[in-house]
Amino acid sequence: MADVHKQAALKRGAERSSEVEAKVREAMATIKKEMATNGGIYPEHGGKVSMNEVARRAGISETTLFSPKQKELGRVVKDWVEALKKTGTVTRMRVRRTFQERAEDWRKLYLALKDQHILVELELQDTHVELDKARQELAEKTEQCDALLEQMRKGAASKVTPIPKGKR
Repeated sequence: MADVHKQAALKRGAERSSEVEAKVREAMATIKKEMATNGGIYPEHGGKVSMNEVARRAGISETTLFSPKQKELGRVVKDWVEALKKTGTVTRMRVRRTFQERAEDWRKLYLALKDQHILVELELQDTHVELDKARQELAEKTEQCDALLEQMRKGAASKVTPIPKGKR
């Protein structure tokens, strides 16, 4: 009978181990996805990714990855974190520097937009001046046209047909 219990316990243990592995791999995928959507920076834990952070995100104890039964999974996670450290921004110092770089990029963008806004405002003022000049010229031409029409109507000879006032 003890052998049956031993087999059942081994089966439950294997199930738990596979569940832990699935949780850890899902946490690693989630962290990778969050980093991709956040410009390569891990948005939680101050930007630092570690084995303990992976365990926390997986919902397992931090010591689980160091246990004898999960030693291989612990090595996989450690290698993954090391690979992230080589390629990405996963330490707090790098994150801080990256935030400063991003802030500088935003500042430069803001200044460029500010300069562009000033140029557009100046162009708008020039356009308003040109519009006022065009309106003034139109008013002058309209007055001249009206004066000529009046002259034509007053001095209309038999050969000239007066133009009705309502039409131009």
